[in-house]
Amino acid sequence: MKIFTAVLATETNTFSPISVDLNAFKASLYALPNQHPQTPTLCSAPLTVGREIAQARNWELVEGTATWADPAGLINRETYERLRDEILAQLRAAMPVEGVVLGLHGAMVAAGYDDPEGDFLSRIRDIVGPDILICAELDPHSHLTKKRLEAADFFVAFKEFPHTDFVEQAQNLWRIAEDKLMGQTNPVMEVFDCKMIDIFPTSREPMRGFVDRIRAIETNDPDILSISVIHGFMAGDVPEMGTKIIVVSDNKREKAATLAQKLGEELFSMRGTFMAPQTSPDEAISLALSLIDCDDALSPTGRVSGPVVIADIWDNPGGGTAGMRPFCSNKL
Repeated sequence: MKIFTAVLATETNTFSPISVDLNAFKASLYALPNQHPQTPTLCSAPLTVGREIAQARNWELVEGTATWADPAGLINRETYERLRDEILAQLRAAMPVEGVVLGLHGAMVAAGYDDPEGDFLSRIRDIVGPDILICAELDPHSHLTKKRLEAADFFVAFKEFPHTDFVEQAQNLWRIAEDKLMGQTNPVMEVFDCKMIDIFPTSREPMRGFVDRIRAIETNDPDILSISVIHGFMAGDVPEMGTKIIVVSDNKREKAATLAQKLGEELFSMRGTFMAPQTSPDEAISLALSLIDCDDALSPTGRVSGPVVIADIWDNPGGGTAGMRPFCSNKL
């Protein structure tokens, strides 16, 4: 059994002015075939887990380039097309293969491409044909487009936010792929569009309980192979951004569609209750003023004495906004 694997990923804030070029990928992760380290990164766990599966099964794993850029603005067109074509050429050289297992993020946007992952997956499908398995792991902060759904057999996304389970979900991705390749299951994917935008931290209720319930369904229902919540990435201004439910079943399309709708409607009914409490501008200013002349173990002197900096944060600093705690220092 010969399987091809590769990684092409970043998270794009389309409102950020910081362009992502090839140097940005090389500064974060740019591993040529068979040069990826043993330690997985956020989007490269399918490759490192794939090595373990291939060794255990005595399968041939053909590694393509694995690359990731820290989040920022649009990828310039030349960079995206170069990396895409590099991996596609590696796949063509590896043909024939029985499967393609990818590490993607899902919120990548490039100049001239609202949906780079859809473009990438469609080109892979053109190379391997209609009957070869294509699957990928996604970050839940992604855009689940029609083009991607038409090109891939199934997706598995991280369940946790913060993302503590990317290796676990890469293992689930491979478990489903293995069973498919061995003829033991026939994974089919159904999706429900929740038609909403929200933020879903899984470290607090009600999202904690929701994720625990979908994990229980996966464990207890043999027909259901995987359930993923695509949170959406609201910093990506693209046409198909939003929250969606993926249910991968063992050839039970109607059951999967019904379950996806049920879970999606439940999520929709709780909209607006997931986000952690927010601080208003007036409250933030009052809090900042209260820090002046107060004790602060992080200050070099043990005390702080203005000026005070208030920073609005969004997901991660590379995603286009600052990320810092309110802090005051006489050295500022």
